[in-house]
Amino acid sequence: MPLPFTTPETSEAINKLVYRWTTLDLRIIADRLTEAGSAELWFYHSNGAGEKLLNVVKSNLLAISTMNQLAKRMAAHSADVPWQQVLTYITSSVMEYQRRGEPGVSLRPVSAEQNKPTYLINPLVMAGVPNVLFGDKGVNKTTLGLLSIGLLSCGYDLSPSGLIATAPSVGGILDWEGNAELTNYTLARLVESSTIPYCEPEYLHCKLRLSDDIEHIGNWVTEHNIKFVLIDSLGAAAGSDKFDSAGKGAALTFFESLRQLKVTSLIIAQNSKNETGQKTIYGSTFYTYYARNVFELRKGKDTVSQDDAHIALIHTEGNYSKRFSPIGFHLSYTDTTILIEHEEVIFSQLLDRIEDTQAICEFLRIERKLCSVDVIAEAIAKPKAQTLVVLSGLKRKGKIVNPSRGFWGIASYD
Repeated sequence: MPLPFTTPETSEAINKLVYRWTTLDLRIIADRLTEAGSAELWFYHSNGAGEKLLNVVKSNLLAISTMNQLAKRMAAHSADVPWQQVLTYITSSVMEYQRRGEPGVSLRPVSAEQNKPTYLINPLVMAGVPNVLFGDKGVNKTTLGLLSIGLLSCGYDLSPSGLIATAPSVGGILDWEGNAELTNYTLARLVESSTIPYCEPEYLHCKLRLSDDIEHIGNWVTEHNIKFVLIDSLGAAAGSDKFDSAGKGAALTFFESLRQLKVTSLIIAQNSKNETGQKTIYGSTFYTYYARNVFELRKGKDTVSQDDAHIALIHTEGNYSKRFSPIGFHLSYTDTTILIEHEEVIFSQLLDRIEDTQAICEFLRIERKLCSVDVIAEAIAKPKAQTLVVLSGLKRKGKIVNPSRGFWGIASYD
């Protein structure tokens, strides 16, 4: 005689629902759901001697004859379970899950202070949005990403890097570039130098692009309750789109998949150029458009030792915030340690070009505000008189504006 039917506890993942009936000692997983109503059903039953897999079947949940036959087959395993009602409940909830959208909400813009964005690490990681860290090869993008993972492991606020995690957050690493052993080696060196505390982040080595492996990755995120992911790196995670030379399709697909994970992300990205020769993230401006907080990482040009490096975070895009001033770091290496210490940024050390015109435009582009001749001259390490001559020439060419006496700014930020 079947027991009375009760509503189960239900948890969700990407294209996956898990049902648990404690009164029936029953757990059913509906996996690989489709809009057409098909699903893989995994049946588990516990009778006090541990959980046992009863059956695995791929079914069309909307086919009445198929579901009736399945109910009879499962009754042979456990006659005390009201299988007809169980399977009917699964069918209805699966179809509701597949057809529902995001619920609508009412916006109440009462207090900007109350509603302003929050940060997991200010200003590098804004909560709830895709954050991008891009730059040339060899500027320590992955090392800085692992620094973020370590800080968030316990809400660390004592790092010599000067970066502070506002609160603990369960972090995970999605790695398309390296492997677990090399990543663990870098983490150990950061821990050994006391740059980050001891931590044990979850790690997943990835082979397929994010959109093609989203269910597997989504299950990993759900299983470990991950709230923050480090993606290393964008090129392999997004893949390419041979039908779209501008990269729009690949970028759109990547961010659509990322939104399904419902996590805060820090995305390590390559520095490239688009078809017009403009410097971009992975060769397409669309990665900048879809991201919400973007930093470029640069290495100082005067770094000559293999045992240390000077790098700087330059805030290039922020949809919900001001542009933050550059943040400098000094990295010291040994075979067993990587020490990251905060230092002031000397702009002239970051310039990879020697022409005064390009140096001035680059400085004003980063500052995004009017600056005096004295400030500009000091930044590019040139005499004031020489700087003023170059500024006047740039003004005639329409690249620089001089709206206020003695103050100069870039004509266009794009």
